[in-house]
Amino acid sequence: MAHEFPMDTGALSHRIGRSRWFGLAVGTMVLVAWAWFLSQQLTALRAYSWQLSPLRFILSVGWGACYFGTLAFCWAFLLRALSPAARATSPAVGASAWLSSMLTRYIPGNVWHIVARVAYAGRLGVTHSQILSSATVEQVLTLLGALALFALSLPFWHSLPGEQLWLLVLLPLGLLALHPLLLGRVLAFAAQRLKRPELAWPYRYREMLLLLLGYLIAHACSGLALYTVLGGLTVVERSEIIPVLGMSALAWVIGYISFLTPSGLGVREAVLTALLATLYPLPIAIVASLLYRLVTTLGEVLAAAIAFRR
Repeated sequence: MAHEFPMDTGALSHRIGRSRWFGLAVGTMVLVAWAWFLSQQLTALRAYSWQLSPLRFILSVGWGACYFGTLAFCWAFLLRALSPAARATSPAVGASAWLSSMLTRYIPGNVWHIVARVAYAGRLGVTHSQILSSATVEQVLTLLGALALFALSLPFWHSLPGEQLWLLVLLPLGLLALHPLLLGRVLAFAAQRLKRPELAWPYRYREMLLLLLGYLIAHACSGLALYTVLGGLTVVERSEIIPVLGMSALAWVIGYISFLTPSGLGVREAVLTALLATLYPLPIAIVASLLYRLVTTLGEVLAAAIAFRR
């Protein structure tokens, strides 16, 4: 069994205390900004001829559940690649642990889902430090998966100026960044600096690319949830599927790197509204972005409920 590094509970509690109040303050400001924005758009929202398809709403929740389910299995396979001991545990068990822990990320502090996952370490046959290492690599792959989907969607954005297509170079650069000669060395450096040797795990490039593909598929499921939401509000064209998937991925990335609110709450919706408004009327863009948050949250609850029934 690998050496386990004890968690500094005092430092963790102090960090949570600071980030909780900061998160609540920022979250309140974001919500106030959204309330002001919606108050300015009330006339347009009321005047719009609304339609809502309950069937498409239910289907979008299903796509949201697929999104979280795919993320859960990606993490389970990542953990198996990182720790030989985890290979004795079914990927379904690892996925259930991931889903069970993720609901706690809505608690201010942005660390509770990791803490909850650490509690499952014994059941998964891994150490606490290996759980923390898998969470670090998971963030890199989830971010790169979203960026890859965004980059692949760019040629289909009719509203995008042609000169912006240089962003496609992000895709090969991202694939190159995953190579053991680059990411492997970064992890080895981090392992040495942070005194966490388990970070320097000898992965295979092909293995990492397959994991990246899994995270890309997960973000595509999330984008399909958004596309289905839009289809329940207005007429959508098949040619709009790929741009919508890319918009969903880009909004997720910006919400993620904002670090301001839990799960990018409010930030992701603002970015998504601006992006969707290039394809659809502003009232549709506003309502779709808000409904998208709702259906992905319900999808997460549905996926977690299925995991709890195991």
